[in-house]
Amino acid sequence: MQRKVEVSILNQPFTFIGDDEGRIKRAAQFVDEKIGFVINNYGIVNTMNAIIMAMMEISDEYLEMRKKSEQFEGRALKLLQKFEEFEVPCGARDKW
Repeated sequence: MQRKVEVSILNQPFTFIGDDEGRIKRAAQFVDEKIGFVINNYGIVNTMNAIIMAMMEISDEYLEMRKKSEQFEGRALKLLQKFEEFEVPCGARDKW
């Protein structure tokens, strides 16, 4: 059931609608922490610049994870193909 979820990002209240309240709160906390990180570490004072820099950081992390996921998927498929090509003496599979 969809519900309203109240969160705070940059000390500003936001209301989101969704099924998973915990997930929405975790996402909002992640965004708030990332914006805080770029403000503190890069000395950015303009809110819009801080949000853009945080989005760049999040996008970079996402793209790197997606690349690693695709590489892992490719390796898993190759292993599966090798396993399927593996020759087993007749009748031996029945003992597994």
